[in-house]
This record gives sequence, structure tokens and C-alpha cells, in this order.
Amino acid sequence: MLTLRVQNSIQKCLDSIPDDYEGEVFITVPAGIYEERVEITRPNVTLEGISAAGSIIRSAYHASEILKDNKRRGTFRSYTMRVDAENVHLKNLTIENASGPRKTAEQALALYADGEKLTVTNCRIVGRQDTLFIAPLPKKELYPGGFAGPGETKERITLHQYYRECEIEGDVDFIFGSGAALFEKCTIRSVSEKEITEDFLSGKINGLGYVCAPSTYCGEEFGFVFNHCDFVSDLPKESVYLARPWRDYGKCVFLNCRMEEHIKAEGFHDWNKENARRNCFFAEYESTGPGATGKRADFAACLNLEQAESFSAERFKKLYGFDS
Repeated sequence: MLTLRVQNSIQKCLDSIPDDYEGEVFITVPAGIYEERVEITRPNVTLEGISAAGSIIRSAYHASEILKDNKRRGTFRSYTMRVDAENVHLKNLTIENASGPRKTAEQALALYADGEKLTVTNCRIVGRQDTLFIAPLPKKELYPGGFAGPGETKERITLHQYYRECEIEGDVDFIFGSGAALFEKCTIRSVSEKEITEDFLSGKINGLGYVCAPSTYCGEEFGFVFNHCDFVSDLPKESVYLARPWRDYGKCVFLNCRMEEHIKAEGFHDWNKENARRNCFFAEYESTGPGATGKRADFAACLNLEQAESFSAERFKKLYGFDS
């Protein structure tokens, strides 16, 4: 194993690895704020900070920026960190997109997660809209140039990822994508800008955000699975939806999760898509807390024990080779 310690730049440390080295790489990230974009494009890398509060990676790219070619940066070129390799492990880090208010910055990725068997442990992933993208992209874009970025020409193969004891923060569709991911004992925090919250309180808008926007491929067994996670916020009562389908077959399952009062009674939104109402799969088992007591949308499922076990964390980890 090659062991390295970051000096001034995480990316420079990654770039120092010899091209012909094929073994495992362990990189320690000392305490500090690293104002840079980080791209991990080689397999078997572990990037470990001192703590999520101590080792912070931050940038401020966002979708509405105009580039030198007079085109918008767009969602998928706005990331702070991109992982595009197998068997990468991120531990004890904050990955933040600090681009500012959503009304001006629009979409802004913190983590572009494009790796099979990516594991993320005890990390904070912080942004506003589109904080965490779990690749791959949907199979077809809705308008030309919508997928501009590093993944638009890649083969669309479902990836499997594991997030454990992380805090993920955002406002709209802040966990999204076509991959399959297990979130275990994570804190999912919804936020909003002051003026948007005031619009909600005055009745001008119906809600303040959506946690998930899955675009799971048709026929996939797993989309996003949340196991023993806490959905928390200081936002007003019944102001946030758990999920809406970015594409028609989007899947989200919530197992033994605690939900604070910001979660809307109906829980889920169909994005005004009739096909999605028929084909998406949004389901819960044993949700608790004030955000779990309302009458859910009629297209959402309440699982029994046998059904819930088919989506269990243990089964997911066993099927896709993640250590317990």
C-alpha cells in the first residue's frame, strides 16, 4: 500500500501517484479548509480526514456560470469532488459546494459520485440544490446539452454505493441520480433560503424542497434505500417532500427512519407525471416521528416485514460486496 499525506493540495497529492502504480493508496487529509476541486480517477483510493468538522473540501462552482465558450456550466460540471473509479473510500471529510443562494446559483453539486463500490463514512456532504449526484445519468436527456459534463458519453450501467453515518444537507432534489445507494444511520438535513421560506409561510408556494429525486432504471431491484436515518430540519411544519421521480421508474425505500415535522403528510410528489405515478416505487417501513404520521400519497407503499427485508441493509451489502 502506498501511504501519502496531503501537504497543501489534495489534488496535487493525488496527481503525485505514479501512473504505473496499481496497488492501494491511503491518503491522510490533515485538518484545514481545502479550497479546490478534487477528482479521483484511479481505483482503490482511500481519502481520510481528521474529522468531518476538521478536514473540509470546498468550492463554489454552480450551474448558472457562463464559461469561456459562452455556454452555461450546467449541473454536471459544477461539482466540488468527483469520484470516477471503483473501490474508493471517503472518510471523515466535509465536501461542500458553497456557491450561495439557489435563486442565483441554481444547481451546484458537492459530490459527483460515479464509482462502483464507493463507500462514504462519517462525511458531511453540503450544498443546496443537487448536493449529491449518484451516477449514472438517466439514459436520455430532456433537452440538448442537459447532461454536459464528464458522464454524458459514459455507458449507462447502474452503480452501487454505501453511505454510512454521514450528514447530507440541501434543499431541492439534493440526493438524486440513477444509481443504487444504501444510506445507513445518516442524518438528512433540509434547509431553505429565508425569502423562499417566507413565500411558503405566506402561501405563495406549496413547499420548500424535496430530499430525493431518483431516476432508477426500469427493472433495477434497488434505487435509494435509507435505513435507520434521521430526517431533520428547522424548517416549518409540513414543508418538505421526501421524494419525487426525476424519471418514471425512480425508487426510494425508507426503513425504520425518524422524520421530524418538516416532512409533508403526503410524503411524496409525482412531479405531475402520470407515467411516474404508475411506475415509480416509493415505500416506507416503520417510519417514526411527527413527519411520519400523515396520510401518504396514494401511489406510495407501506411495506410489511417480509417486503421490507427484501430491501434490508444486510441484503444490499451482501449482494454488492460491502463490508458490514
